[in-house]
Amino acid sequence: TPHPPPPTALSMSGNFTPSPGGPFSALTPSMWPQDILGSINQDSDDPEIQYDEFGFRIDNEDPGRVTGGGVLAEDPQQRLRWQAHLEFTHNHAVGDLTWEHIAPCLPRSDRVAALVLGGIPHSMRPQLWMRLSGALQKKRTSEISYREIVKNSSNEDTTAAKQIEKDLLRTMPSNACFCSAGSVGVPRLRRVLRALAWLYPDIGYCQGTGMVVSCLLLFLEEEDCLWMMCSLIEELLPPSYFTSTLLGVQTDQRVLRQLIVQHLPRLDRLLQEHDIELSLITLHWFLTAFASVVSVPLLLRLWDLLFYHGSIVLFQVTLGMLKIKEEELVSSENSASIFNTLSDLPGQLGDGRRVLEEAAALEGSLCPQALEAQRRKHMAYLLAEQQAQLSNTHPPALSPSLGKVVRRQGPRRRSALSSLLFGDEEAAAALKAKNVRQTELVAALRDAIARLAQHFHCLDPRHCTTDLTPDYSMESHQKDHENFVLVSRCRRRRARALLDFERHDDDELGFRKNDIITIVSQKDEHCWVGELNGLRGWFPAKFVEVLDERSKEYSLAGDDSVTEAVTDLVRGTLCPALKAIFQHGLKKPSILGGPCHPWLFIEEAASREVERDFNSVYSRLVLCKTYRLDEDGKVLTPEELLYRAVQAVNMSHDSAHAQMDVKFRSLICVGLNEQVLHLWLEVLCSSVPAVEKWYLPWSFLRSPGWVQIKCELRVLSKFAFSLSQDCELADKKQEKEQKPLKEGVQDMLVKHHLFSWDIDG
Repeated sequence: TPHPPPPTALSMSGNFTPSPGGPFSALTPSMWPQDILGSINQDSDDPEIQYDEFGFRIDNEDPGRVTGGGVLAEDPQQRLRWQAHLEFTHNHAVGDLTWEHIAPCLPRSDRVAALVLGGIPHSMRPQLWMRLSGALQKKRTSEISYREIVKNSSNEDTTAAKQIEKDLLRTMPSNACFCSAGSVGVPRLRRVLRALAWLYPDIGYCQGTGMVVSCLLLFLEEEDCLWMMCSLIEELLPPSYFTSTLLGVQTDQRVLRQLIVQHLPRLDRLLQEHDIELSLITLHWFLTAFASVVSVPLLLRLWDLLFYHGSIVLFQVTLGMLKIKEEELVSSENSASIFNTLSDLPGQLGDGRRVLEEAAALEGSLCPQALEAQRRKHMAYLLAEQQAQLSNTHPPALSPSLGKVVRRQGPRRRSALSSLLFGDEEAAAALKAKNVRQTELVAALRDAIARLAQHFHCLDPRHCTTDLTPDYSMESHQKDHENFVLVSRCRRRRARALLDFERHDDDELGFRKNDIITIVSQKDEHCWVGELNGLRGWFPAKFVEVLDERSKEYSLAGDDSVTEAVTDLVRGTLCPALKAIFQHGLKKPSILGGPCHPWLFIEEAASREVERDFNSVYSRLVLCKTYRLDEDGKVLTPEELLYRAVQAVNMSHDSAHAQMDVKFRSLICVGLNEQVLHLWLEVLCSSVPAVEKWYLPWSFLRSPGWVQIKCELRVLSKFAFSLSQDCELADKKQEKEQKPLKEGVQDMLVKHHLFSWDIDG
């Protein structure tokens, strides 16, 4: 019988080397703990404590433990595929291909994506991780060396250094490389964490980074580990992931919850029924990129994907894990059982092959652009909510934290020329001026909304008790779309009388001009059946105008054909306030560039939101006769409604050669009629490519401050407007002056022999 290989071997240099597949064999050589390897060599038959290939103590009582045998037993075919790809893409190299000849960044391609999904051979991971993540490029182009960074961050008296010292032995106590002050990995972990705190003073030290760094140190050299963390912070993860507020990772928890609604509706209903806050569990998964929550072999496969595809992998993997356990969760009997199953989920996945399959299956339905738009929206919601909590009355117009959420960068040396031309005081003054301007814009919008509300209060007593306080809660944003769909489906058909109609027979319905009639039947083209003041009867259809009021009661105060003052308040006060917000930070055209107007941005953003399924959406929008419903009775989304409204305004206004300012005001009127102005703002600001194309980084629409504007505009949805979108067009003005009655009313009067009426109104 062949003897098993010894657990360690003594190399020519006098250091002990782990045997293949034995304890510590998966670690980078500089992390091999020589003292433990030496003791294992002396007592090879029955060592007191056993370790796996990653350096973790083996718990013999854990039957579900996953070993890393599959990690080290590389698939020869997969390794050949990687080698062939590298040789093919670097065939200009002379002689044997070595890592020094391979580019610091591997070009992204379908072939590389397929290779990453198939797995990276463990012996190639250190080099490929550095190239896939962009860390090697950062290392080679850095203006400051790792030695200098370590020297600059060696101060032991800083707050970050003191906190790091407390956590060093808590980070990975079950691993031989980090279990005691004398362990080989502890000084490395200390230096890397201090270096990160110095490089990113806005972040300082975050406990989540300790777990990620310690796992990286098992497989990478110390300096490479630092640059991998730089790639994670600056490129692979969203901004503010590791800050003291954990803003970025909190945002991702809200995005995850939204994705569960979309992809796992049964689980969503379960979490709602039992009132379980999923982020209490999953936030740690995201913050540590699954380090310490899944087995190391699975973690390595997940990090292969993470370092190539970025943070979208966190969502794919989490949704995949939840889908695997969905049946078990749904059949759980109580909240405690559900919570425990979710908490234990990552450790129950075995080798994780099915997790990878489920994650790959979600790749097509999770789009990075859509994910970025969701993040942008939910981060803005979160910031607005935090601002509202700081002030119980009205939140401040805009704070610096709302106006600027930037990707973290390492320190940059300021050139002498830039210091002379643009001093620190001048830059601070410019930023202060921008914040003051934003405050002025919000104040102007609030004033316009207050004046409109006062107008309704004076003319319509029902609005005297309307609450004008904006709702900044997260629940308000969730209810927006629920209310939109519900109201669209449950709307009543009502009409406003254009003139008096006297009742002569019992089956007729009499009314006075401007009375509001509830329509019961429209089966007959000419004579409809309606109700008014408890009476029911027929009336001439041409004597009334159908109201598009959704679920809100019609109000004369909002009808510009009855109350002209509302036109001045909307087009003369509200629209200029909104235009100023849309013009804030709008990029100026180049010398040879074209025009620059908010209307052009609105056109492009509205088109982008429906272009994914353009043909089917376009046919629905062209054929449908009402804004709210298409020809099949399907409720249009706010995106589709915005697209249709923009097209309708263009069609009517282009023929009249109207200016873009007029188009902008007319679109605002349509949004007020439909009570979706706040939802349209959300649609526009969520179109990240269009926003970034048209607006500067400090603009209102690119900052999370747009959520504050949305919450202010939501107040207007409490009022019922009936505004003409064409009232500024010359032809429409003449029509209104020449034809005081609805077209066809005179014919109807003659038909019913009502000659005694004054048909000139």
